[in-house]
Amino acid sequence: MPVSDKSAHSSLQDQAIAWLVCLRDDSLTDADLEAFADWLSRDPLHGEAFAAAENLFRDMVAAGSLSRVGEAQQSVPWQNAAARIQAAKNRPAASLPSKRSRRSWFAAGLAIAAMCLLVVDLIMPQQARLLSDYLSDYRTQTGEMRDIQLSDGSRLLMNTNSAVSVAFSSEVRRIVLHHGQVRFTVAKDSRRPFAVVTDDLTVRSLGTVFEVYRAAADQTQVSVQEHAVAVDTVGRSSNIADSVTVHEGQVLSYEPGQPLPQPQAVGMDQSAWQQRRLVINDRPLAELISELERYRFGRIFLADASLKTLRVTGVFALDAPDAALSSVRKALALQETRIGPWWVLLHR
Repeated sequence: MPVSDKSAHSSLQDQAIAWLVCLRDDSLTDADLEAFADWLSRDPLHGEAFAAAENLFRDMVAAGSLSRVGEAQQSVPWQNAAARIQAAKNRPAASLPSKRSRRSWFAAGLAIAAMCLLVVDLIMPQQARLLSDYLSDYRTQTGEMRDIQLSDGSRLLMNTNSAVSVAFSSEVRRIVLHHGQVRFTVAKDSRRPFAVVTDDLTVRSLGTVFEVYRAAADQTQVSVQEHAVAVDTVGRSSNIADSVTVHEGQVLSYEPGQPLPQPQAVGMDQSAWQQRRLVINDRPLAELISELERYRFGRIFLADASLKTLRVTGVFALDAPDAALSSVRKALALQETRIGPWWVLLHR
C-alpha cells in the first residue's frame, strides 16, 4: 500500500517522514515514485508544504513520466535540474513568504532529495543496489569485472554491478550475494562447507566451479562449470521439493515463491561474460537492451512496444556497450535520439 494511503489521517509532517523512509528504501520502485508524485498533487495542503520545491517537483514528474513511458519523443529539461537546485539553495530568505515555517524547509529538502533519488534511479543500471553496495565486503562498479581471492584460497570473479558479503567461521564458509553475477572457484576444505546465499536460496558447493546470478527482477540463475552444487530453498512447504542437485553443464533458474525447477542444459552464451562478450542467438531486442543496460550508465528506451520483439543474433563486446547498441540499431534500421549523455531512445 502506498505511504500516502497508510497515512491518510496523519499530519503532513508524519506523512513527509513516512515518504522519506520509503524513498530511501533499497527496494524503491517506479510505482512508489508515481505514488509520491500523486501525493504531492492530491491536496492543496500538500502543494503548500512543498511550495519551496515546486519547480523541482515539475521536473521530477516529467522525469518519472520519461522513465515509465520511454516512448516520449519530447525534450525534458534535465539540464535545468542542477541549476534549479542551486537557485533554491541561493535564494535569499527575504524572497520567501514570511509564514514559511521550518516544516516547509524540511519539506523542501524532501523534494530535493526525491528529485535526486529519481535522477539516480534513471542513471544507474537497474541492477544496481546502492544500499547493499555500501553494506557489502566486495563490490564492482558499472562495467567493471573484478577477481577476488578469499582467505581460504577460493576465488570470486565478479561481473558488473555485483556485491557480496563474506562470513567465514571455523565451521562454515558463507557468501551472501546481494545482487549481480559471480563465478565461484572453491578451494577444498572438508571441514568447512562452502555456501552462497541469496534471498531464500542456498547454493552448497559439491565441487569446484559454479556461477550464481541474481538478476534485477530477483530471479536467480545457478550454473555449474565443474562438478556439482546442491540448491536448497528456505521455508518451503513440505509437499514441495526443496533441494535440487545441479551438475556440470547445467543451469537452474529460480523465481522466489516458486518450486525449484529441474536443471536444464547450459546454453553457449551462459559464461560468455567471463570473456567480456555478450552472445545473443535469435533473441528479442528487449532482452539485448536489458543486458546492455547492465554495463552502461543511463537507460535505453524503445519508442514502440513492437520493437521489443525484433529478433537479434550476434556477439558483442561488453567493454563497448554503446558501440554494440549502434551496430544493432543499424542492422535493424532504427534511429536513435539521445537525451543528455545517459538516455537513448530507439525509434523508427
